[in-house]
Amino acid sequence: MAEAKSAAIDYTSGQPRRHHNLYFEDGTLVMQVENAIFKVHRSLFSRYSTVIESMLSVPSSKETHDGTDEKPLVMSGDSVAGWEFLLELQYKFPLNRPKSLKRQELLTILPIAHKYCMEEIETWIIGQLREAYKYDGFVDLIVASRIVDSDELYQDGLRRLLSTKSFPTLEQAERMGTKTTYSVMKVAADATVASVTCDLQAKHAAALESIRKCHTCQ
Repeated sequence: MAEAKSAAIDYTSGQPRRHHNLYFEDGTLVMQVENAIFKVHRSLFSRYSTVIESMLSVPSSKETHDGTDEKPLVMSGDSVAGWEFLLELQYKFPLNRPKSLKRQELLTILPIAHKYCMEEIETWIIGQLREAYKYDGFVDLIVASRIVDSDELYQDGLRRLLSTKSFPTLEQAERMGTKTTYSVMKVAADATVASVTCDLQAKHAAALESIRKCHTCQ
């Protein structure tokens, strides 16, 4: 199966149509995300999502269930990119030996994993994001905390950001939001002031010592 490339094929407009990679003739579940039609294997969701299993077990009418070619299961509000990354992960890389995904790809999957109670996948994604050791990675923790509504994760990301005592870029500030940016910038500003004050005090002390020595020489 080729890598998913949602950037190359736009499914946000036009008529609903088969996904270019993730439509398998022997699939047992048909889903529509935006205008992409996926045909995959229901067993993928039996393991990871009781929510989707429940959706499939309840008929949408007296006679039919959603999830067929005639009546796809419509995943309202989801992104094609998120499902592409998630399905690729499930088909090609079992969670005990997962592919190394980029942070942005993880954040694209996370809303879907959280929405459909895919707890095992959500836990794995957050674990991957917690391995961050750079500023951008700490910002990702803030973004992730809002997706899964976790104050604990938010506090972890904030603590790491504050420990850097560094100012965010405009893009990082936009992603963090006003409240978090204010907290981070206040600590960074206080650290800058403290550093400048310390430097000035050291220079002042050196100048006084120089004057004292000059008087001693006289």
